[in-house]
Amino acid sequence: MSSPIQRIKLFEDVANHIIARIQNEVWAEKLPPEDQLAEEFDVSRSTVREAVRSLQLAGILRSKPGSGTFVSETAPLILGTRELAKIMQTPEGLRDLVQTRYVLEPQLAELAAREATEEELQRLFGIVERMREKHDRMSLMALGHAFHMELSKLAHNRVLAGLYQSVANQLKGLRVLDSLTLEIYLQGIEEHQAIAEAVALRDPQLAGQRMREHLQKDYGAYLPQAAKTE
Repeated sequence: MSSPIQRIKLFEDVANHIIARIQNEVWAEKLPPEDQLAEEFDVSRSTVREAVRSLQLAGILRSKPGSGTFVSETAPLILGTRELAKIMQTPEGLRDLVQTRYVLEPQLAELAAREATEEELQRLFGIVERMREKHDRMSLMALGHAFHMELSKLAHNRVLAGLYQSVANQLKGLRVLDSLTLEIYLQGIEEHQAIAEAVALRDPQLAGQRMREHLQKDYGAYLPQAAKTE
């Protein structure tokens, strides 16, 4: 079966060419004038304006009246994030995503054991209690996701939590856990309870280990052999 043809608008093609030149540092600080861009890309000036406007809205370019169009200070971060998102959306990136989660989440559990407040711990245990009330696969899947997202916040490190949440949401979108059965989700309730208890005990090493064991069970097929035998 052939892949569907991806149609791209002309201004989007121009925007992609501009991005490529920014990434290659051809235009590291300032873009050429509009008429020069139109000539270089063999398009109308209105198409160039539309491309530039789209990149301004994305935070990649900024305009100074009377001075021209400049590459924004945040462009490297925005473009880096876009490239990472592309990788994460591919089937080939699935193993990398799983392994990234396996690196990040035990560390988050360890930090949570040190940093979580009593109120935050009660919310975490509350999710586990809600799991015990459910007996269908979709509800347990959603609550499991909520548990891990909540745990990431308990580490009190916004950068690590943001990285983890991005990876976890992407994995959820790829539906990597669709193969897990209701029985596995029901067994997972006690695993989540054990993780929460280790965090509540303020035992970072135990919290990290219990998280690794939980991830090995769910994601073992995607992890290196060394990780599975830790």
